[in-house]
Amino acid sequence: MRAGFRLTGGHVLAALLGFFTLILAANASFLYFAVKSYPGENEKKSYRQGLHYNDALKARTEQDALGWSAAIESIGRDGAAVTIVVAFAGRNGAPLGGLELVGALERPASDEGAQEIAFAPDGAGLYTAVVSAGPGAWDLRVTASSSGNERFQFANRVILP
Repeated sequence: MRAGFRLTGGHVLAALLGFFTLILAANASFLYFAVKSYPGENEKKSYRQGLHYNDALKARTEQDALGWSAAIESIGRDGAAVTIVVAFAGRNGAPLGGLELVGALERPASDEGAQEIAFAPDGAGLYTAVVSAGPGAWDLRVTASSSGNERFQFANRVILP
């Protein structure tokens, strides 16, 4: 201790108040950045989806029984336009034509830039969509329907150039 310095109750009170003020300021900044950066639910109505999980399993079993397969054939960029080509094949590997495809392109971590996309048949089981999307990671979700009310869904994470 320094000569002439005397620790009083006021010093202790000031030190405690300063310490807890610093802790509160740190917690407030963490809270602010957590709330500001959290985009919300990942899945809408996730509780209700959980209640209907058996329905989702049944739909997956029906989809597997179709024997269809889907793959992203190619992705290319020409300026701001991105061309996505998806290939569909039947149980025996033959190309599936005559399907109606609708899809969605979404960012994995936010709703920014999310868009519905329409695919046009391009022959030999190929379906093409042209979208305007920035580079980076995107989730592509596609639903294919046939005239016989058969539905096939697939999702894939793609990295756009």
